[in-house]
Amino acid sequence: MTDTTVGTQTRSTRTTPYAGASSSGSEEPTKWRSTRTPYASSTKFADKKVAKDGDVEAALHEQLQDDRWTQMRGDLGMEYLQNLPIQNFGDSAVPGYRLITKALADEFGLVAAGEEGEDFDFDDFPPDEPTPEEAAAVDGNLIHTFVDGIKGQHLFDCLNATLLAQLAANFKFDRNAQAVEWTKFYGNVLENVGWVVPQFDFRRLTASANRFSLDGAIVKLLTSILTGEQVDLVKNAIASLQELQGDDRRLTIFRKNSSNGNQGNFQITGVGESAAGIMQLGLSAVGFQTDETVTDVLWFRFSKGSTTIQALRTVFVLNYQVYDQLRDAVIQKLGNKGLKFIARLELADE
Repeated sequence: MTDTTVGTQTRSTRTTPYAGASSSGSEEPTKWRSTRTPYASSTKFADKKVAKDGDVEAALHEQLQDDRWTQMRGDLGMEYLQNLPIQNFGDSAVPGYRLITKALADEFGLVAAGEEGEDFDFDDFPPDEPTPEEAAAVDGNLIHTFVDGIKGQHLFDCLNATLLAQLAANFKFDRNAQAVEWTKFYGNVLENVGWVVPQFDFRRLTASANRFSLDGAIVKLLTSILTGEQVDLVKNAIASLQELQGDDRRLTIFRKNSSNGNQGNFQITGVGESAAGIMQLGLSAVGFQTDETVTDVLWFRFSKGSTTIQALRTVFVLNYQVYDQLRDAVIQKLGNKGLKFIARLELADE
């Protein structure tokens, strides 16, 4: 992920508190096979300002030059959120992530984490200040990693927007049996709330070894789109997750949301900022089907002959001129769903 200045985003003066809450050496599939499943934008505002040829920074730069387009997209995003159905609390064992400060909960009439003695998972990350350390979180079928020094609000916005996309995709598709369709819709939701999303290019992965695991493969997929620091952070997060005890809540969340036994769908991200303060999210998404019963998707030894894997790697950037208009609506849409179904993943000391 490059650190290219693409333009200065004009930010709203109001800072909304966050919503969010409370293996190496294995053989991995590394060959791309050209069974492509492209994702084309289907948002209401799809036009010349969407990413062409994967150049999300150029698309963002063009968007930032047009105030009228920005306001229109904000208005359409608000309408989209009002009509977007999302998964209800009872629809899933672990529906996702949402955390909200007491002040914002009072404003919207919601229940806040931190009440009745409960601590915030990210209470040491003030929204208006750079994050003091690297961070990671398990969020449904997704593992987020964040470099240090990004604005706290960016971290919380990323967690909230991707939760919204998860819940909406869960409502529309079976995330395990329809992993490709699920991921396409996930991207569509993010695009509608201000992310610049390139074309999705799913490809089939093949392995050279008869048995392989996906932990090394996911790192290799991300190597071409993340910095070396971010790749090391992803490795650290995966290793930290693997070291957890079998009944640890964080491990349980990821297990229940990433596979149903012989099908699965999960994502790992590396989040950072450009020199201009533009949030960049590098993502690798994997969907698989196998004849075997999978326990832990990252470390299970898959059989080459009975497993089909499709994956993508891509980078999103966030247009804050749009998202600033929608932040409160995203928080209201999430409500109290998934309030206690996320956990910060403590990274190992290096």
